[in-house]
Amino acid sequence: MADSEHNQEGTMTIVGIGASAGGLNALKALFAAMPADTGAAFVIVVHLSPEHKSHLAELIQPHSAMPVQQVTETVKLEPNRVYIIPPAANLNTIDTHLRLSDLEPQPHKRATVDHFFRTLADTHDGHSIGVVLTGTGSDGTLGLRYIKEAGGVTIAQDPGEAEYDGMPRSAVVAGVVDFVLPIQRIAEEVARLTRVEPQLRVPPDGEELNEDHSRLLHKIFAQIRSRTGHDFSQYKRSTVMRRIQRRMQLQHVESLERYLEFLRDNRDEVRDLFDDLLITVTEFFRDQHVFECLEDKVIPALFEGKTSNDRIRVWSVGCSTGEEAYSIAILLLEELSKHEERPRLQVFASDLHERSLSRAREGIYPLEISTNVPAEWLKRYFTKENDNYRVRREVREMVVFAPHNLLGDPPFSHLDLIVCRNVMIYLQRDVQRDVIRLFHYALEPDGRLVLGTSETVDRSELFTVEDKQSCVYRRRNVPTREVDLPILSVPPQTRHGEGNRDEDAPRRGATESYGVLHERVVERYAPPSVLINADHEIVHSSTRAGRYMEIPGGEPTRQVFKLLREPLGVEVRAALAAARRSGESTRSQPVRVKFNGESRRVVVHIHPARDAELEGFTLVVFDELPEPISEADESNVEHPSQSADATTRREMEAEVELYRQRLQATIEEYESSREEMQASNEELQSANEELRSTMEELETSKEELQSMNEELATVSQENRHRVDELSQLSHDLQNLLVSTDIATLFLDRELRIVRFTPQTEKLFNIRHTDRGRPLTDLTHHLEYPDIQADARRVLDRLERVEQEMPGSDGRWYLTRLVPYRTGDDRIDGVVVTFIDITERKRAEEESDKAKEYAESIVETLHEPLLVLHPDLTIKSVNAAFYDHFDVERDHTIGRKIYDLG
Repeated sequence: MADSEHNQEGTMTIVGIGASAGGLNALKALFAAMPADTGAAFVIVVHLSPEHKSHLAELIQPHSAMPVQQVTETVKLEPNRVYIIPPAANLNTIDTHLRLSDLEPQPHKRATVDHFFRTLADTHDGHSIGVVLTGTGSDGTLGLRYIKEAGGVTIAQDPGEAEYDGMPRSAVVAGVVDFVLPIQRIAEEVARLTRVEPQLRVPPDGEELNEDHSRLLHKIFAQIRSRTGHDFSQYKRSTVMRRIQRRMQLQHVESLERYLEFLRDNRDEVRDLFDDLLITVTEFFRDQHVFECLEDKVIPALFEGKTSNDRIRVWSVGCSTGEEAYSIAILLLEELSKHEERPRLQVFASDLHERSLSRAREGIYPLEISTNVPAEWLKRYFTKENDNYRVRREVREMVVFAPHNLLGDPPFSHLDLIVCRNVMIYLQRDVQRDVIRLFHYALEPDGRLVLGTSETVDRSELFTVEDKQSCVYRRRNVPTREVDLPILSVPPQTRHGEGNRDEDAPRRGATESYGVLHERVVERYAPPSVLINADHEIVHSSTRAGRYMEIPGGEPTRQVFKLLREPLGVEVRAALAAARRSGESTRSQPVRVKFNGESRRVVVHIHPARDAELEGFTLVVFDELPEPISEADESNVEHPSQSADATTRREMEAEVELYRQRLQATIEEYESSREEMQASNEELQSANEELRSTMEELETSKEELQSMNEELATVSQENRHRVDELSQLSHDLQNLLVSTDIATLFLDRELRIVRFTPQTEKLFNIRHTDRGRPLTDLTHHLEYPDIQADARRVLDRLERVEQEMPGSDGRWYLTRLVPYRTGDDRIDGVVVTFIDITERKRAEEESDKAKEYAESIVETLHEPLLVLHPDLTIKSVNAAFYDHFDVERDHTIGRKIYDLG
C-alpha cells in the first residue's frame, strides 16, 4: 500500500477489525473467506467482559487458514497471522509491535476499537486498513476517520446484513467509510488491496517532485479546480500525493498518468478526491493541555474589561464537523457564568467541506464523546437522543457555521481569538506566512492566536509567544502593510506551465472568473434570501427565494409583505419591527408554510445592514427547519393517555405564548405606525385593516411551537459581495492608473501622501512606506518650488492649476493639479498628475527653428515677395516688398491683395 513516514521497516499492511455484539459469527465468516497469503497482519478488537476469560482465538482458529493468537504481552507483528485483543486491556500498535495498556476505569469511557484504530493510524499511515463489523453503539467511527486521514482504507459491513447494525451504520452515516460491503466481499477487497501497489512515491516535506509527476499533478489540480472551484496547488506536495495515492489504491490504478485519465472520465472521483484532501480528524477538547490553557489563561483574558455592551468574537478555522467550535463555545459559556457583566458571545466556524459543515450544524454526535467531555458539561450542554448526544440550543445558537476558503475569501474581522489547529501544516511555507499575516490583520489588538502542536509562527514581529507548549500567541500591536485579499489573487492556471493551460482551456470561457464561480456556488448553497430597502421593497433576491413568494393579482408590486406566502408576511413584518427597535439582527418564531400541499416549518432571519452606505437596507433570510421529534415518544408506550394530555397541554401553552408574542409585536408596530401617519386618515385606516387581518390570522392559526432552529449558513453574504466588488473595482482602477503611464500623486487635505502610481517614483524620491508623510518631506527632480503653494491654492479656491515644468534630467512635464472630489461632491484632497511632454516640446522647438530658417531665406531675396492665404489674404511679405512698393506692415498683413492698390 502507500509509503509510510513512520513504518520504514517494510510495506506490510495491518488490518484492524472492530466488532461487538454478533461479532463472533461475522468474524468466522470473514476469515473463512480470507486467503492465507495476503501478506498482511490481522488484529481483531472486540468488546470483551473484563471479568471473564476469552476463548475467541480458539473459536476462530477452525475457520481461519492463518494462525490465530490472543495477545498476552508485547509481540512483533508478522504477516499472515491473526492477533486478538485480550479482556480488560487496550491494544496499541508501536511501530511493528503490538503492546497492551490499561483499560479506562469508567465503562462509559471505553472505546477499545477507536483506541486501537487511532494508534494504527498514528504508526502505519497508509499501510493500514480499518474494518468495522456488526455491533451496537458507534465505537470505531472516530478511529476510521483517523485511519482515512492518515491515508489508510476504511471498510464497513453492510448494515443490512449485520446482526447488529449500530457500529457499521454509525461509520457509514459519518461519511468515513470507503467501502460498504457484505462479509464475503470484505475478504475479497482486503486481499485485493494488499496486492495492489501504486507506482507512486510520496516525497518527504521539502523535496520536489520529479518533472513528470509535477506536470501530472498540475493537471490533476486543474481537474479539481474546474469541477469544484477550489485550488490545492498551495498545499504541501507530500500531503496531496499521499491522498492521491490512497485514491489510486481504492480505484485499482497503478500509475499517476492513468489516474489522471480516470479523473477526466469520472466526475464523481474528482469529488471523492476533493473530499479526501479535506478530511480532518477532530474531537471534543482534543489535546487536553491546549484546552486547559484556553480555559485557565486565554479565555479569562478575553473577558477582561468587557461589559454587557461588548462582544467577544472567536473564529474556529477548519472546524470540520464542529467538535472544536462547540468545545470553545462551552468554555466561553463557562467563563461567562463567572461574570456579572455578560458580553455577547459569537463563534464563527468555517471550513471548505460542505458535508462536514452540514453535520456540524446538526450538532449530533455519538455516545463516545463522553470519553472527552466531562460528565458535568455533558449533562449541562448536551441532550441524549437515542444513541447520540445533541448540542443544546444555547450552545448551538452561539456558533455560526459558514463555508470559507482561507486562501480565497476575506477573513472575519474584529476577532478576539482565532483557533487554527492542524490546518497550516498542509500548506506550503510561503503560504503559511501569508496566512499568519492574515490572522494578524483579522485580530483585535492583543488578540490571541492558537495553532496546532506541529505549527508555529514564523513572523515573530507580528506575534509574541504566550504559551509555547499549547502554541498560543498574542498579537503584537504593530502596523503592517495592507493585506492582499484573497491570498491567492492570481488564478492558479496563470502560474503553471503549458500542460495546465491545456487542462483549463475548455472551461475558461464558461467560468469567466473564480469570483463569479464563487458567487454562483454561494447563490446555490446559501439559504434563500431577499434584500429590501427602507420602503420594504425587494431590490434583489437569491435564486431560490421564489419558493417563498407568490405574485398577487392586480397591479405589479415589489412590496415584500404582498409577495410573501402566508403567513410569512406577518412574521416578516413583526421581525422587521423588532429589528428596527433593537437595531440588531432578529428572527421569527417557526411557522408552517404550505408548498405544493406539503407543510414545512420556516424561520425568518432579519439582518439590518450596518454600513453607512447601506443604511436602510435589510437582508431577509428564509430557513426551513427539520421536522421535530416528539419528546414524549418514549413515554407513549407506558402511559399513552397521560402522554397525550401532556403533549396537548404543552402544544396549547406553546401556541398561547406564540400568539402573545405575535400580538405584542403587532400592537407595538401599530402604535409606532399610528404616530408616524397621523396626517393621513386613509393610511391609518389601511393600518387598522392590516391589524384586524393579522389578528384574524393569529386567532385561526394552530401551529406547533418548536424551539429548535437552524443557524444562518453564511454570515452577511451581501456585505461579502460588496467587499468583493469594491476589491475588484480597486484592482481595475489600479491597473488603469498603471496602464496610462502617467505619474499621479494623491494628497489628502493636509497635503499628505495617500497613494501614487509607479511612474511617480521616477520624479519623486518616494517609497510605499512614505504613505502618510507630508508632501514637503519629499524631494523631486522638477524645477517646481511652488508645488505645495499651488496645491494649497487648489484646495482653497477649488480651481485647476496647470503649467509646464522642466525636470533636472532635461525632460519637460505638463503638471496639472485638480481637487479630489468624492462621490458626494466633497473635496477630500488634491490629485497631481505629471504628463511627459518632452517629445512635444522638442517638436515645437524644431518647428520654430524651421520657421526662423525659412523666414531668413525669404528676407535675403532682393525681389519683392509675398505669401498669401487661400482667400488671397496676405500672410507675410519680405523687406524688398516694403521697399519696392513703399508700404508699411500695418497696411499689408491681413489685407486682401487687391486692396493694396
